[in-house]
Amino acid sequence: MLGKITTFLNKNKMKRTALFNLLIVGLVFVFGVTACKKRPVNTTDIPRLRPIVGDNGRGDLPEGGKLPGNNSENNPVVNRDGTGIEQANRGSIGDRPQNRSMFAADTVYFDLDSAAVKAGEKSKLESVASGFKSQANGDLLIEGHCDERGTEGYNLTLGDKRANSLREYLVNLGVSAERIHTISYGESRPASEGHDESSWSKNRRGEFIFVEPAK
Repeated sequence: MLGKITTFLNKNKMKRTALFNLLIVGLVFVFGVTACKKRPVNTTDIPRLRPIVGDNGRGDLPEGGKLPGNNSENNPVVNRDGTGIEQANRGSIGDRPQNRSMFAADTVYFDLDSAAVKAGEKSKLESVASGFKSQANGDLLIEGHCDERGTEGYNLTLGDKRANSLREYLVNLGVSAERIHTISYGESRPASEGHDESSWSKNRRGEFIFVEPAK
């Protein structure tokens, strides 16, 4: 009888040992797989030039006082004439010479109320990426613009989205993120002063400005 009990205990001990060993192997496998997975590369926040708040406070915000897709406390609003923007730039790239003609032919245009890059505009971004990467020094400033429709605050937000949409596209084309800056002028700097679709289509745009390196 004693022999049967001893045999029973030994068998159960072997089962427990085998189960424990299996558990250890499983844990090692799980941690090993996790460790082997590629960790995401830390992305660098791209510097952005934000206009300072103008004398008009926060402008004509949409109903409820919130700007779409943004925290209204952090979103910049400037006067309709753009006052305050140059002061915000000073000390960053605002004092350095700017070449507006280098990429003037590559201005990207957007559909109404959209920050998506249209298929027909992508070749312009490829041209900007190629031309800018050939410059060993200097920075790129992307301006986001809108037509006159919509509130001032909403258009500043939309201009910001457009500039950053172009920025992200250029980064995906291999442009150094640290060399790109964005700013939104909303509706304050129209390319055309008209009040019809012909003019509005020219104002819904993103412009690229080459900023000369500091002397």
